[in-house]
Amino acid sequence: MATRAIVQRACAKLRSAIRLEAVVHLNFARDLRDMLEVLVAIQTMLEDAEMQLFRDGSTASYLQLAVSAAYSTIDTVDELQDATTMTRMLPRLAIMKNAMATQVQETKKIVMWVLECSRELSEYTEENTIMFHQIIEERKTGPVFEEAMVLGRGSDKERIIAALLSTEPNITQENITILPIFGLLGSGKTTMAQMVFNDTHSLQGYDFRVWIHVSPQFDFHTIGNSIISHVSGRGQEEINHSSSDVEGMESMMNRLQKLLSGKKVLLVLDDLWEEDPIQLRRLKSMLTSLGDKMDVLVTTCNQAIARRICTVEPYMLNRLSDDTCWQIIKKSIRFKVGEEELEKIGREIASKCRGVPSAARDYAGMLDCYSRDARLWWKKTMELNICFSVMNYGSAFSLVLSTFELSYKSMPPSLRLCFAYCCLIFPASHSMVKDDLVHHWIALHLIEPSEILSATKIAEEYITRLQDLSFLQTAELDNVSGKDEKGAILFTIHDPVHDLMVWFLGNSSYRLATNPHGKIDDTYDKYLRALCCVGCSKVEFKDDSFSRKKCLRVLELKESSVQKLPHSICQLRYLGYLKISEFTGLVTLPDSFGQLKNLFHIDLSGCSRLAALPESFGDLINLSHVNLSRCHGLAGLPEPLQNLGKLVHLDLSFWSCFEEIGKNLGGLTTLEHLNLSNPCCHLDHRSHLKGLKGLKDGLCKLTKLRYLNLSACLNPIFYYHQSQEDSLKYLGECVRNLSSLEHLDLSHHTFLFGLPASLGELNNLKTLNLSGCIRLKMVGEMKSLTFTNLRMCRGLESCQFVVRIIDDDDVYSSSNIVQLEVVNCQELQISCLENVRSRVEAQRIKMAEKQKIKKLKLSWTLDSLRSVEDSALLGELLPPPNLQCLEVNGYAGTCLPEYLGELTSLQELKIVCCKHLNSLPDRMQKLTSLKDLCIFDCPELEKWCQLEENKKMLAHIPNKNYEEPASTSRQEIEEDDRSGDEVEAV
Repeated sequence: MATRAIVQRACAKLRSAIRLEAVVHLNFARDLRDMLEVLVAIQTMLEDAEMQLFRDGSTASYLQLAVSAAYSTIDTVDELQDATTMTRMLPRLAIMKNAMATQVQETKKIVMWVLECSRELSEYTEENTIMFHQIIEERKTGPVFEEAMVLGRGSDKERIIAALLSTEPNITQENITILPIFGLLGSGKTTMAQMVFNDTHSLQGYDFRVWIHVSPQFDFHTIGNSIISHVSGRGQEEINHSSSDVEGMESMMNRLQKLLSGKKVLLVLDDLWEEDPIQLRRLKSMLTSLGDKMDVLVTTCNQAIARRICTVEPYMLNRLSDDTCWQIIKKSIRFKVGEEELEKIGREIASKCRGVPSAARDYAGMLDCYSRDARLWWKKTMELNICFSVMNYGSAFSLVLSTFELSYKSMPPSLRLCFAYCCLIFPASHSMVKDDLVHHWIALHLIEPSEILSATKIAEEYITRLQDLSFLQTAELDNVSGKDEKGAILFTIHDPVHDLMVWFLGNSSYRLATNPHGKIDDTYDKYLRALCCVGCSKVEFKDDSFSRKKCLRVLELKESSVQKLPHSICQLRYLGYLKISEFTGLVTLPDSFGQLKNLFHIDLSGCSRLAALPESFGDLINLSHVNLSRCHGLAGLPEPLQNLGKLVHLDLSFWSCFEEIGKNLGGLTTLEHLNLSNPCCHLDHRSHLKGLKGLKDGLCKLTKLRYLNLSACLNPIFYYHQSQEDSLKYLGECVRNLSSLEHLDLSHHTFLFGLPASLGELNNLKTLNLSGCIRLKMVGEMKSLTFTNLRMCRGLESCQFVVRIIDDDDVYSSSNIVQLEVVNCQELQISCLENVRSRVEAQRIKMAEKQKIKKLKLSWTLDSLRSVEDSALLGELLPPPNLQCLEVNGYAGTCLPEYLGELTSLQELKIVCCKHLNSLPDRMQKLTSLKDLCIFDCPELEKWCQLEENKKMLAHIPNKNYEEPASTSRQEIEEDDRSGDEVEAV
């Protein structure tokens, strides 16, 4: 519902409208002030009424009335502002006075009725406070649990215990390991912590085991006193709370340090909700100062909290399989084998649990195997929503409801509004395109820009927060059909959360119509603000189809064969987002299309017969996003686009190789995102090449471009050029001036043999997609890149890869080294290995399986900070047995891995700037193929090599070179080495 946010929007609208000259002239100012006063007054109780909704649903009608009043107010103010814009001369306003006066009075009546109803709800303010404390009491946990009832979590438990026992150093503190467990609502995070906490066999040697339920009311004194209470074996320790907070904390910390000095502690902090980074840093600091060794398990619903508090990578608890959920139900009800019909129904019920174990237990509580009509009752249960079972039978899943309620309560009002929209407009398990979702929110004014951040940036933060709560999840791209939104970032809503939102909330302002038959009329046309109509093949558009939907801000129409749109669509003057996709019969748009002045996003993808855009299209001065993908009927880049001064996003994928494309593109200097992938040429061979040759002239003028997709676009150019040098020169000219470019897609260029040097000069370039470039031979070092896609580059011979940290702001961020999992070439150089964040990352690239590698260079930056010890990391980078040349540069370990003696095909070994290395493995004598050994600037190792017994071990190597530079600094050596590599790469 997010009622409060909608009311706040209405109040902001009223404040701006009261000052309008036309409002004052027409004597509406007093009415607007009255409405503002009422809406401000009711905001204080809306929060309580909304939370009460989760308990018994008794406030649903009141909240719906408040929403209607707020939206009616917003629409009335929009009409007033629109009238002021359209009639600049004040005398002409008198003509509209009567109509506007009627609308203002009707809206005021609704607002006043909300005030009357709110007086009956004042008692909820006190009740809601009591209810919040009840929720906290109900959520209190301890270490005791029924282990026999836990299924499907054995492997999770083993991995968590292994992480606690790992000897790998932490990123921050060595005396403490903080391992958070996070995941979906009801996934069993507390149960998992209980399983680990009670395992005295695998986790031994602890002097104390302490379990603390933190609760949403975070307090340092409570946590500290609880630890003291558990450790001392007494009652709750008394702290002098009359003293200042600092003094109280100091006294408590002194007591804790005395009790835990020299002790090893296992601590569980269950149900952590505190999001403030400063408070979390204080908590981490407090725990670090206690004891000689402390292992801490933290359970939380919020991934952001997990990232801020951790010292090792947080553990995500994923959903269970449907089969495991069925096993939980069977075990809970003591189901007997042989009831095949009941089992079939039971498995369908298990699939409704969506992998949430508490939902499985809750459904189990509703089932009865032994009644005469068991089959009938099971079928009835299968049809029930899990929310119904909570309200009527509530047991295990009621904890999920309280978790959802607390998560919802922690959201700012605007975020609630945005998430409610996702649940109400999109069905369960539906995949949402990220960019479309953001533009829906903006078009509906669910997000307003601040003084610091744009609406788009705020939307990005909202999506991140919903992901942290596991409310939104990244969808599998494999589920996306190739013809629609391929490669886009997709999200789905966690199904139980979707069900809860839809069950408790309602809104007639949003509507999803699936396969409507013959019409798209709606009872609530007057208030409709978003309409998504999927499968419009049988819809008949009449001239007045949109005349009663004047409040629409978002309109999606997909899949139809109609040849023309009704002119009434041009009456939607508040429309911000318009998607008319897969209208395969559409030939033209209405001439008056330019009247949609508020339109900022239009998607005409798949309108394959659209021959032209109307001239009035250039009047859409607020248009920033245009999608003309698969519009094969367009003979050229539409001229009206040249008039769009705010255009930042243009999608021409699967375009028709327009003539003079470069000349026309060069005028769109505001573009930041351009997609020219997969041209489908309908021109003759010469016109095709002519159009592509001129493309570089337009691209070089788009200096604001941040994203450029040229996937398979330049294949004809590369194919018909007589030399590779000409092809690389052409590509270099295309991108040379794009200094703002961050993302470049060159995938599926099957005739691309190399990369131009100018790519290395793009200092802002972060991602480069080269997948499917099957003839690409070499990829040189590009220092700014954090992501390089080299999938299906079968012809790759040489690759220079720089390890980068993907997210510097994250306490436990990952590196990009895992991208080498798909790389298998003859020569591989990996530099900046100090940025690898865990041994697991190195394991994932499966170096030993890369049979093509003959030459391998592994480099660390001298004197840099490490997240993983060099010896541990090098141990995971086991080369394939057929390796011929190996170079280790900047290694800080004292010895090399024993596997070096197993590389029997090794012919050349080079060890550079390894100042602590003091020996070589004993098995060096096995390397009978080794011809060259070069040791450069490794003083300890050079001394080792001069010992007589070691000389004998290395006697079989023909060429040995031990050098200690006299005057050259190590930094100069490293710079020399890198510059030499760059020259070789070019």
